[in-house]
Amino acid sequence: MTRDPLLPGLPETLRPALEAQTLVLLTQSSGDMFEQCVTLALEITGAGSALALLYRPDTDELEIVAAAGEHRQVAVGRHLPRGQGLAWRVVQSGQATLIPRTDRDPQTVYVSGQPIPHTYLGVPLLDPDGRVLGVLSVNRLAQDTQFGSGEAQALTLLGQAASVAYSRARALEEAQAAARQFEQLAQLSAELADLSSPEEIGQRAVQTLVDLSGFTVGAVVVLDSLGQVQLSVLAGHPEGQDATRRVLSARPSPTGLIGEVLRTGRTQVAADYQSWSARRADATHVFTGLAAPLRVDGRVVGVVMLMHLVRRVPVPGSLVTLLDTVAQRISQALDRADSVEHLHATREAALRTLGRMLESRDGDTFGHTDRVTTLALRLAGQLGLSDVQRQHLRWGAYLHDIGKVAVDDRLLRKAGPLTPVEREAMQWHVEVGDQLLREEMFVPREVREVVRHHHERWDGGGYPDRLSGPDIPLLARIFSVADVFDALVSTRPYKLAWSVQAAADALREQAGRQFDPAVVDAFLDVLREDGLLNG
Repeated sequence: MTRDPLLPGLPETLRPALEAQTLVLLTQSSGDMFEQCVTLALEITGAGSALALLYRPDTDELEIVAAAGEHRQVAVGRHLPRGQGLAWRVVQSGQATLIPRTDRDPQTVYVSGQPIPHTYLGVPLLDPDGRVLGVLSVNRLAQDTQFGSGEAQALTLLGQAASVAYSRARALEEAQAAARQFEQLAQLSAELADLSSPEEIGQRAVQTLVDLSGFTVGAVVVLDSLGQVQLSVLAGHPEGQDATRRVLSARPSPTGLIGEVLRTGRTQVAADYQSWSARRADATHVFTGLAAPLRVDGRVVGVVMLMHLVRRVPVPGSLVTLLDTVAQRISQALDRADSVEHLHATREAALRTLGRMLESRDGDTFGHTDRVTTLALRLAGQLGLSDVQRQHLRWGAYLHDIGKVAVDDRLLRKAGPLTPVEREAMQWHVEVGDQLLREEMFVPREVREVVRHHHERWDGGGYPDRLSGPDIPLLARIFSVADVFDALVSTRPYKLAWSVQAAADALREQAGRQFDPAVVDAFLDVLREDGLLNG
């Protein structure tokens, strides 16, 4: 077998796959990536057609999202239910699958409608935890040359690259969606504070809930003096509103989701409403539903609901949290108690929750966000920062690692030292974090400066911009000292916890190198005041 002189020891047949990996990983969106992927699959295998399919768990189907070669136009957008199509064989095995003659396999589906014998080769697309995301496959006429081991290896390499790129794109999209969600919630909070009519308050809140969740219809119901359900607000698809209105007016006594929320005082989730034990028999139009209580002075006075009337869909924990948050907003607005201060506190809690959610990807750093925030604020007080500066520092502490959503879990949890390539990938998180927050109007520039610059060094040797001395924003200088101190005194996969004295000595040694000397001095004073350090 010929070897590539540029990559000693690598079979030349695999070189196109490695080049393909690079191209796939550089694409900016998942759609473009899969289009590029199927085109490259044809080039590196010499196949007649190539497909990229993604698994859709809400419908338990495979969807063809990209195609190249023969019958491309009729393939894209087609959905294959479980068991239909050879790609399900790949999904079930989680391994590369070669089928020499498709016409001899009863699971074969011909997208062209013509049962022409082909040779099939499919490889799984896997997420970092090994779950199947989809399938990359190629076909070649059966009378042509069969796929060899080199082509299978090349397609596997391309599939691995596509998996990494797609997982990265999904993580970025989810982080951007979360950031937009928090922005909309902050805007909602401000708007609710200016509204006086309960109907206006409910309408604005429920419409935001429907927009953020993608569910068909949302509603707010309240209890009258007789304990009967009164519809207050409906939002969403007009036909869905009509169906919901008919069911509620037909029997206003609290049953189904509403009845369970009122009975338990807790949020209820029915991912498969039609098989849910407490469902309403007449609510045949509901496939998935969830509902949360509305409280005034601690009493449950109503319910806010979300319902999907088209199909059964998964209910992630983030959606339940969102529903609870919106329910809380409505309750607070209706209660008129401490609205402005409480809305600011809710936004603060949302950002803190986001920070804790980000750190939950790595259990070994659990609690780091809260600890480092407390340390940074103590240091800010020692330095005499204003309330506004402290708020910016606090938000920066909550969000400082938001860019790690783009870092592979295996890299985050690696116990040993990082390679140069891995270190570069890890360092990229500060730029990603800055970019994620840059378009979010409610995040001040000072907060983004903490996210971007908390790994800069006083001597200019840090990243990403190699700033030095006072050119490094003050809040980033403050946070970096607190961040490193907490890392030193905490157990990590690659080290044991240091003592406070040893960590303080390390900060002194790095004053004027890694850290602002004045900030280090102030931090040591904080440790002394707290009785954690002598001398």
